[in-house]
Amino acid sequence: MATTRILLVDNGSLRPEATLALRRLSAEVAQLLGQPVHAVSVLHSHKIDPTLLADEPAVIFEQALQQAKADGIAELIVLPLFIGPSLALTEYLPKVFAEAQAGAMKLSIREPLFGPELQSMLIDNLKSTGWTKGNGTVFLCDHGSPIQEVTRCRNFFASAIRTELGLKDDELIACSMERREGADYDFNEPLLEDALQQAKGEAVILMLFLLPGRHAGGDGDVATIVKEHAPADLRWKLSPLLGTHPALPSLLSMRHDLASVNLKAAKKIVVGAIMLSLLWPAAISLCLPKGTLDLPERLLLWLGGVAVILGVVYFYFRAKVRKQA
Repeated sequence: MATTRILLVDNGSLRPEATLALRRLSAEVAQLLGQPVHAVSVLHSHKIDPTLLADEPAVIFEQALQQAKADGIAELIVLPLFIGPSLALTEYLPKVFAEAQAGAMKLSIREPLFGPELQSMLIDNLKSTGWTKGNGTVFLCDHGSPIQEVTRCRNFFASAIRTELGLKDDELIACSMERREGADYDFNEPLLEDALQQAKGEAVILMLFLLPGRHAGGDGDVATIVKEHAPADLRWKLSPLLGTHPALPSLLSMRHDLASVNLKAAKKIVVGAIMLSLLWPAAISLCLPKGTLDLPERLLLWLGGVAVILGVVYFYFRAKVRKQA
């Protein structure tokens, strides 16, 4: 029996097309990893009529957790189908796991998809619409989040894509489909319906959405907002969703492997640093003539060398953490 179980987890939708797309994606990731990957939603999808899902009911995280517990799984690995650090990942899943009293079972949640790979996918999706520089305005649109860190991810993508494509601020505008009421959520501004008034030439809605559903489907909320609020003479189109990009399965498989690769690399570096620290006294003896330094001076030199080695290792890992952040 497998000791680990991999879950590809999205937020969930009441639309069957979202679950079907999640299942196709999980099958592609499973093929890359060479082991099963289960399609699971945080919430909602278990309410879909199974007859719309090839008679296979959708599964939400709580159900998948209980099944793993019954099967004696030692570790649940969550591959998040999320752009940034949503509350679903940072709070809800750990809360459900804790309440399940899963005993010795471990929950490991991999990093969300934010990163340069997703930036490249967004640019590919933009160009696939026929967009060329100078022919209109791009609106990078996400759902809108109560978490500022998630909106920072969107804004980072907007800035990075502008830089890569040589666009001005008014040629690519980051916006939200919707937002919560109150000044505390002003960081979501502008809303798509307001940003559309700044369109010049043709408009491309660059979709920072992963799967189809109530919001991102061809007749979803984003398309409805554009139809209802765009200037009457504005020609516009939606980009493909990120979930359809051929590079996404590979990115998800990399997210699965990243933790173990980083751990192995860290172990090698730490072991190497310890060996260098132990060999440092021998290096001192070889490099300095006998009798040049007395014992206290040699001890100080050895401690100084160890401090330098450990300092290099510290700053290396700090740089790696900042790069990932």
